[in-house]
Amino acid sequence: MKPKLITALQENRIIMREVHSTRYMVETLEYLIEVQNSAKLFHEYLTQGRIEEAAASITNMDRLLESPPIQTDQKIHIFEKLKEQLATMKEILDQSLDDLLTESISFQKLEDDTSGVILTILSSVQNSDSPTLLTSVFTSLSEIGSINVQLSRLKKNVMKYLIIPLLKNRDSFGASFKVDDFKSMLYIGPNLDDTSTVDKDQDGVFTHLITVFRFIYMFIFGGLDPVKKEAVISPFATQYASTFGRFISHDLRDAVINEYLSHAIPMETSEFKQFEQVADAVKRFQTEMRRMGFMRSTSGEEGEERTLGAYVAKVDVHFTIKKRDKLLEIGRNIMLDSIFDSLIITEDSNDANENSNRKINDNSVENYSKVENNLEINQSYKDESINSTQDNNPNEGWEVDWDEAWNDDDNWDGANKQNELPGETNAHDPEVVKEPERYSISVKSKQLIDLTISTLNEAQNLNAKSGIRLYHATLVLFDLYRAIMPVYHSNSFTNVPTLAMLFHNDCIWLADQIIIIQDQFINSLLPQENNESEDFEFKILYNDMANKLRDLGNEWYDIQLEKQKSVLKEFLDEMDGVQLTANEERFETCQQAMNKVMYTTKHLSKILKDVLRPSEYYIILGTLINSVLTIMIENLEDLYDISEEESHQLNLIYSMLFPLEEIFRKNGPNKIENHVKNWKKFCYITDILEFSLANIMDKFRSAELNWFTSKELEGLICALFADTTLREQSLQEIRRGHPVPKN
Repeated sequence: MKPKLITALQENRIIMREVHSTRYMVETLEYLIEVQNSAKLFHEYLTQGRIEEAAASITNMDRLLESPPIQTDQKIHIFEKLKEQLATMKEILDQSLDDLLTESISFQKLEDDTSGVILTILSSVQNSDSPTLLTSVFTSLSEIGSINVQLSRLKKNVMKYLIIPLLKNRDSFGASFKVDDFKSMLYIGPNLDDTSTVDKDQDGVFTHLITVFRFIYMFIFGGLDPVKKEAVISPFATQYASTFGRFISHDLRDAVINEYLSHAIPMETSEFKQFEQVADAVKRFQTEMRRMGFMRSTSGEEGEERTLGAYVAKVDVHFTIKKRDKLLEIGRNIMLDSIFDSLIITEDSNDANENSNRKINDNSVENYSKVENNLEINQSYKDESINSTQDNNPNEGWEVDWDEAWNDDDNWDGANKQNELPGETNAHDPEVVKEPERYSISVKSKQLIDLTISTLNEAQNLNAKSGIRLYHATLVLFDLYRAIMPVYHSNSFTNVPTLAMLFHNDCIWLADQIIIIQDQFINSLLPQENNESEDFEFKILYNDMANKLRDLGNEWYDIQLEKQKSVLKEFLDEMDGVQLTANEERFETCQQAMNKVMYTTKHLSKILKDVLRPSEYYIILGTLINSVLTIMIENLEDLYDISEEESHQLNLIYSMLFPLEEIFRKNGPNKIENHVKNWKKFCYITDILEFSLANIMDKFRSAELNWFTSKELEGLICALFADTTLREQSLQEIRRGHPVPKN
């Protein structure tokens, strides 16, 4: 009994296994038949032009392949084949849909002079034996997951052919559409038909943009009733519009801002009222775009920041940025101009020390003149450009006949008297009246100050933060000035003394003026309420900038001073000392060098007279002349035991510098001895060259040679007189020190 039971159980187990295997095979066959039926239906639907059903077949087949009733060890090979078949079907449908979409949506650039564009939408196209609706194309694309690719491509074409041309030609282009049988057409270009389907509002740009997106919503994502010839909105239109909106929103926002809104930002505070119309148009545009689904309602401040509404809401910020950029652009153009027009400024002597009490006064501008890079300093080298000077030329910018003697017929004294100011007095006047500060600045500096004042006046009409941003822009303007001027005009400032000193004056004048501006505007931007940001400094302060400008001006003053001192020294170096002047050739060499020194100094005195303040004018000439006298005195002290003839020749050479006294005033604070430290000493030297040793010692004992140190007198006596007992006695007396002057 037991063996029979075991056998029966075994047979039952075999039968059950066979039943299970048979059932699995039946299910697998049914599954494969269903998959193949989906593939078969796909091809049938596609052939019949029923693309929505074809797309549904692909979706069904894809679903079936997700969970097959096939064991893992058996399904690998079958699945590879089925997936290859599914991929091929998707590719076929995708290409078919792409062809239908290309035929349905076409952008045509007009060949005429209008540069217009026509977007034509066919609500249905012939596919196989039956027409296919455009809405079916989008439904099918969505079904197979290819809609994003097509909407992205559509976005590029819409931006390229519609949005950008409309914005770039906003003053002459518009948008309108018309419906005709199975097609609808959108026209972008000039000369719009008066029967346009869209009414114009106060801002036509956004009206036409709404027309474009309404057309897309109604006739691309919607449809056209062939009988009523009007749009039929698809149930999925808003969904497609939302997807399309995500693709185009960023590019659309940037294009509208860059091509239109940034240009519509006011340049003057008086234009803010007019900009409100633009802001209202932006609101209407966003409302309509959200209604159609192209624009989503923002949630939170972060989302709102990326909208056009957020951009126009910050008009004050954009105004300050635009104003700053324009300010710096205008300022830069002023700075880069190679022509230096100049203005003569006259200030009372008290004004120089009381800047805080002064106001900018256009009446202080007396005269107007032009100073170009090819500045005419003298007729002997007019029209010579500074750019033609050579690096190895020790006297760049000067072309002079050095053999020309110092000629009294130059009317130097007469010219000097003619230029004397009314306040000048002589030695018999009861008091000396100071000369007014009369000097030149370039028109550039006046223009920069005018820009600064107008900018700060605009800043007062803004809220405190925006106003302070404009104030900071003026600081950047002067930083730009300090960066551009000494670099871009370096060649001019180096080689043309007039321009270097004009730039020096500009820097000092600008520094004075911005301090005056600071006093007038210092509290003009203080916030009205205490809830403004505490990390903002709301006061107008220019102290640091004024110091930087003064440093820059003084730096170029010193550079030009050292350059001219170097030029004069090179002339004197050509003499190679003053020894052996009894030799005719040596005497002529020294004489020519002195002529160069005199000619150069004379030219400098002429060209700088109307540029520098009188105080600076006499100081710089005094410094240059003193540098010459110092070298000449040292050259004389280097001599030893010269002949009487040589002493006489030296007297002639040294006396050539005496006409320099005529550059200065005969009386008052600007006498030559007040600015040339060694002038008195130099005058005595020319006398000493003709004196006997006895005459020199008489002058020494009467304290008339106190201009010289004991060592300097020793050197002069050793140079002029032979080594004798009398000379040694005189030297010993000098070494004991100068006698005390008698009252």
